Amino acid sequence: MPIFGLRLSCIIALVSGAIFPLALAPLFWWPIQLLSIAGLALAFPAASTTRQAFAIGWCYSFGQFATGVSWIYVSIHSFGGTPIWLAVPMVGIFAAFLGLLPAAWFALRQYLTGNTLAWLTLPAFWIMHEWFRSWFFTGFPWLFAGEGHVDTWLSGWAPIIGSYGISFIVVLTVTMTLEALRQRKPLFLLIFSLWPIGLALQSIEWTKVEGTMTVAAVQGNVNQNDKWRREEILPTIEKYQNASKPLLGTDLILWPETAITLFLDQYRPHMKRFADEARDQGSTIITGIPYRHPSGTTLAGEFHNSVTAFGAGSGIYHKQRLVPFGEYVPLEKLIRGWIPFFDLDMSSFLEGEANQPPLLVPIISDDGNEELALIAPFICYEIAYADLVAHNAKEADLLVTVSNDAWFGDSLGPKQHMALVRMRALETQRYILRSTNTGITALVDERGHFVERIPVNAEGILTGVAQRRSGTTPYMLWGIWPTLGLAFFIAIVAMWQRRRLKKL
Repeated sequence: MPIFGLRLSCIIALVSGAIFPLALAPLFWWPIQLLSIAGLALAFPAASTTRQAFAIGWCYSFGQFATGVSWIYVSIHSFGGTPIWLAVPMVGIFAAFLGLLPAAWFALRQYLTGNTLAWLTLPAFWIMHEWFRSWFFTGFPWLFAGEGHVDTWLSGWAPIIGSYGISFIVVLTVTMTLEALRQRKPLFLLIFSLWPIGLALQSIEWTKVEGTMTVAAVQGNVNQNDKWRREEILPTIEKYQNASKPLLGTDLILWPETAITLFLDQYRPHMKRFADEARDQGSTIITGIPYRHPSGTTLAGEFHNSVTAFGAGSGIYHKQRLVPFGEYVPLEKLIRGWIPFFDLDMSSFLEGEANQPPLLVPIISDDGNEELALIAPFICYEIAYADLVAHNAKEADLLVTVSNDAWFGDSLGPKQHMALVRMRALETQRYILRSTNTGITALVDERGHFVERIPVNAEGILTGVAQRRSGTTPYMLWGIWPTLGLAFFIAIVAMWQRRRLKKL
């Protein structure tokens, strides 16, 4: 039976969604997340039709995205040149569009299962919408429930079922608690046993240490408004090379995404002397840099957002998951030129191929032998894709990620992004070295804990020792599929139960 009317339920859903991001970085007030999901669960019984379920689901999701991704205002207005009167509604339109995706899944839930086994179907369809949103239109895997639990007992589940599975446990915890109160059956509270089990799982070593390597990361703190100006190209190159010279002898030195604002073929003459110095001292530099296909090839003149290794190491990686409007413009021929935001520098990248080989970094191992460390790189937004990271980590000893979060200033965005890095470390039980232009640059261990970090909006150098680890976690082997399979199974059972009840 509905507790509230439809209008009040939509208001409750909107407010509940708006407080959801408080459970994520930087606050991590995870009990707020349980309260938020409870508000949604209590609002849904007011829906007797698919349209009403869509309305409640959209109100919740709109509130969630309007507060949780409000940081895109910084890139739209401050760096995209869009006036305030237009930038604010653009953020609202973006949140409204994103809200359509989970709303559609909640409407589908109402259509297929109604209120049958609601305490099971809400977690099931929640996971379905997180999964769908992770790949639809290249995906927006952001503001997932599980990402708020990098520091809770549930983090022990990450290497087994990933953040998706943690999302399922969180939503199921809420719905079973409400069901226990509704039916007055304490048996439903057994769901809370999964929380201390998660604590116990934290002690399991799913991967093993193969050795260590010295690492460093440079945070240049280059002003985003100046970054792509022609007169700043050489000073920026000098900044990164001069900052790195005292670090030579370190196994791996990491520079941020597009740290060098020349194409790789243009940078090679500037790179040669420094590359030779780095090679002589056994150091590998990995930097973000645009790559342009040479003339005479099929893709001549087209370019990628890439990272390359030079000095002692080798390899190049082209970004696979591109950011809409930042790295490519959907419906480009129709909307280019409308507003400055649709004409940002370097917003026409090509997508890189799948299954690219890791970068190679020669090191002297702990027993004095020369070895090759295998490095899996991820550029900016890619670290949000749990499936991509888990897949590429299988052949890697160490993960690195580069970013330029200067686009979002000192907003929620860089903090949320850093939390995603920590969750990927938990899921793969790998160290992750991260270098960004303006922060947060960090070294994270296999438990998702900070080893070293540089704060936002500060120029600095991070140094540390990273473990090289091998082996696969259960999540790296299975990914989301066991959790998603359970979700679909629940939906099928609920559909069957609903049909059976109708026949009685």
